[in-house]
Amino acid sequence: MLKNISAVLTIVFVFLLCCPAFATARRLLKGIDFKTSSPNQEQVVFRLNSPVAPKFFTIKGENPRIVFDFKNTGAARGIKNTITTNGKFIEQIRVGIHETKVRVVLDLAVNKKIKVQRDFDENKNSLTVTVHDAAVKPEKKKLKQNKKGKKKEQPKTVSTARVKKKSEKKQRKKKQADQQSSAPKIIKAAKVKVADKESEQSTAGTLLSSVNFEHSNRGEMIQFRLNGFHPPVVYGLEEKKPKVICEFQDTAVDSRLPEHIKADGKFVRSIRITKEKKEKRVRVVLELTPSYSYDLQQVFFKNDNLFVIIINTLN
Repeated sequence: MLKNISAVLTIVFVFLLCCPAFATARRLLKGIDFKTSSPNQEQVVFRLNSPVAPKFFTIKGENPRIVFDFKNTGAARGIKNTITTNGKFIEQIRVGIHETKVRVVLDLAVNKKIKVQRDFDENKNSLTVTVHDAAVKPEKKKLKQNKKGKKKEQPKTVSTARVKKKSEKKQRKKKQADQQSSAPKIIKAAKVKVADKESEQSTAGTLLSSVNFEHSNRGEMIQFRLNGFHPPVVYGLEEKKPKVICEFQDTAVDSRLPEHIKADGKFVRSIRITKEKKEKRVRVVLELTPSYSYDLQQVFFKNDNLFVIIINTLN
């Protein structure tokens, strides 16, 4: 029987990077920083020397915690075995150094409803784990103020007659330029179209365009097609009908995607897609067959914007 799906699930998060030195280079956890960014939000930053994707899983109960396993990774000498934080959500950080991995455990406060978000900065090789109150949205960075707190100067008042003359002068020059040649006009129009297209892509946000179920020799695969690098938060629920839940924050769903996908797999029975407008997220629920101990692997094909979950049994 499935006793505790949250403890049994082995969640592997993989970055597939086009970097030949990635596999042979010595991986190193250089440092761990803790900070309280707001009363309802705390962050742990893992500083690394290369892109490393740790195993990630949560343990609930009387001693709730989040566990990160950095495989084939060493730890710098300056890293302490225990880092006391006394945070509202993260009480302390424990580090265990093994032969083939470094395990970092975040000991959490009891009876706190939290959400966890992970962001990897490729430029700095840093993994930021944000823990915040589930009832409060994560805070965005504030915009920088002007130097020395100076206010922007108000535009000077110009008389209507002067504005009208300048406008007429610009129109005459534009008309003359258009008459001389039509080529600059065509080039300008093309540039505007490209800029508009880029603007639409940047403001569209995260989009989940497709969800597909497939059988493979490695297990049963669920493929999520997105428009960028947007891995979800994945966790399991133990009930009479066990479930794996994928939560995509600040994500929209393609209108052609059905709300219910019939899988009829040995392990995955069905897939449900729900839009939570209040939370501004999409929740994909994988309904599993009871009486199995499951192994779940996550892979993100970054170049293809494809997030894949592979479900198999531990046996």
